[in-house]
Amino acid sequence: MSSGNLNADRRFDYARALRSAGDHAGAADLIAQALELAPAWPEGTFAHAEALADAGAQGDAITAYRRYLALDPADSMGAAVKLALLAAQTPATLPEAYVRRLFDDYAPRFDASLVDKLAYRGPQKLRAAVDALAPGRRFAATLDLGCGTGLSGAAFRDATDWLEGVDLSSGMVEQARRKAIYDALAAGDMSAHLAVATRRFDLVIAADVVVYLGDLARLMGAIHRATMPGALIAFTAQRHEGSGYVLGAEHRYRHSAAYIRDVAADFEVLQLTDDVFRQEKGADVPGVLVVVQRGKPKI
Repeated sequence: MSSGNLNADRRFDYARALRSAGDHAGAADLIAQALELAPAWPEGTFAHAEALADAGAQGDAITAYRRYLALDPADSMGAAVKLALLAAQTPATLPEAYVRRLFDDYAPRFDASLVDKLAYRGPQKLRAAVDALAPGRRFAATLDLGCGTGLSGAAFRDATDWLEGVDLSSGMVEQARRKAIYDALAAGDMSAHLAVATRRFDLVIAADVVVYLGDLARLMGAIHRATMPGALIAFTAQRHEGSGYVLGAEHRYRHSAAYIRDVAADFEVLQLTDDVFRQEKGADVPGVLVVVQRGKPKI
């Protein structure tokens, strides 16, 4: 995150110490001084917006987020998400560059953080649901969407002849590759990967993935085109008690059961039940476990 200017970096380091101590206004002032020395510094500009927002200067924060977007149109820091939340709006999806950067940074410590600290158990619950709905069924080809480091792949490896994974983050894919679980791995957009898939899948799994997508229509359409009749699609989501979907302050989407049924209209819903897959700050996060089937039941 260096600005390339030593004096600017020093001011920024002092500002971070002030933010940690709760002096957000003081931090914003120091970062503004740093930006006078390095005005084209995207990360510093984003940090300035964050400090202003924490200090309650919402209008100034909005201006700073927009200034950051001018410097980094790909939005690897997620300023568009911040702007949407400040305006009480819900974007259809998160910026691709932001999600990629988030998980590239997270990849080396992902397993320990998710499993040990957040009591994550999404893959195991997906496997149990599939086993209950299709006892003894062996799958010819499984696609693990948002495969991450391979936690879901490990849960389903023994139930499928071909296991393929795709994730937006190349860092996560590299972690998965080291486990030697998958027959094929790719880094890229899930819907785009489905669009060019050379095989038809009879199982698609997505654990803790749609929480980073708001509008699921494109993904569900892509899944339908890349699967064979009778294919199962199993995924987890966070539960929204209202209608449609909303974006939380933690930058994770929550989807209502009615919305999921709507976007899965081309599938038969076999299971849509409330469940818990992880914790946040020691509390259970309300979730939904979904299993749908393409075409008429063949199980």
